[in-house]
This record gives sequence, structure tokens and C-alpha cells, in this order.
Amino acid sequence: MKRIIFLLVMTISSVAFTQETRNLSSFSKLYLGFLGGVNISNPTGTIILAEGKSNITSNLNAKFSIGYSTVYKQEGYQVKTYEFSSFFNQYSTYSYTLDRIRYSIIPISLGLEYIFYRNKFSPYSVVEAGYNFYEHKEEISNGKVGFAGTYNSYNELPSAYKNKPFIAEDKSYRIALGLGVVYNLTSSIGLDLRYIYQFNSYLVNSNQILLGIIF
Repeated sequence: MKRIIFLLVMTISSVAFTQETRNLSSFSKLYLGFLGGVNISNPTGTIILAEGKSNITSNLNAKFSIGYSTVYKQEGYQVKTYEFSSFFNQYSTYSYTLDRIRYSIIPISLGLEYIFYRNKFSPYSVVEAGYNFYEHKEEISNGKVGFAGTYNSYNELPSAYKNKPFIAEDKSYRIALGLGVVYNLTSSIGLDLRYIYQFNSYLVNSNQILLGIIF
């Protein structure tokens, strides 16, 4: 993966220095885009994305994006905890298998997009960095309440069942690298197809395929 990132950066740099630059004022054009796609995982998650971008040079754009996506993390381990009934004032053991975790994510990112050349098909590369707002939901099976007993106090619980399980929600940052191509339907509207590899701290790294429209 490090080699891929290095080659991508070197390619962008070499093309940027060798390609002829047209006379164009910075931030003189504004583009909007709406895309949808999938996070390739098991099962496949979904993505919707809205973005805006403006030119720095004729072939380099600054971009901002916000979206919503789901991604899954496979687990498959047993959890032992407890439940408390305020009605009966009792503690019951509770065990289950944590199959996977579903993350619902709102990513907000800034980035750069380099267009290699402009034609009917315009290929480009992109790099983004940002922040993930997220929440999670556990998907479980084989739940058993009271299988190892019911107790009148917390201290009577078996030690293996005394800890409440939790998944810490921490700050999550993202870095994304990708390649794409725009098929220009008209001079102002294009179809955008891209592949993104996304690094997510504290979450699951993901491969994304997106398709949308820019104008």
C-alpha cells in the first residue's frame, strides 16, 4: 500500500510539472457534484456524497465534501455481561455472540483533485483529509438471559459477567486516496466514476466505488 501511495504522489507531481498550464484565475470556477456508491465490505455498505470544488490552476482543484456512509466490521466473539431489572431488583447474567458492528458515518473532508488532461474522458487523481462523525450498532445472535443465574446484588454475579461491554467512540480522522474519470456529457455536465481507498482511524478502512454527476 505504501508503494501505491508513493507512485500516486510521484505521478501527480511529474504530470503537474510537465503539463502546460493555461492562463486561468484561481477560484474563478465552481463545480458541484452528487455521488452515490458502495463501501466494499461484508456486507456491502452504502455511500452518498455531496461536494463542491473550485480551480486553483487549470488542472488542480480544491474540494470540500460531506456525506453519509455505512460500513461493517466483522467480529464473531462471545460477550458475557449482565442485565439489571428495576422491577424485580435483580441482576441476570447475559451472554451473546457479537457478529459484527455497523458504523454510521458522516465524513467531512477537504482535498485536492488533479486532472491529468481534459477531453471527452478526463482522468484525475484525488487526495482528501477530514473528520468522521459516527455512531455504532452491535448486531448480535445467541442471546441468553439468566443462563448462568439470577442474583440479588451486583457483588453476587460471577466475575466473568460483571463488566458492562462497550465500544469506545473516539475521534476518527480519515485520509482518502483515489483515481477517477469524468465523462463529459456537455461542456458543463459530466458523469463522475471514481475509486477511493479510505484510511479511518478507530474505524474500518474501506474501498469505495462512487458514481455521480458533476456540473
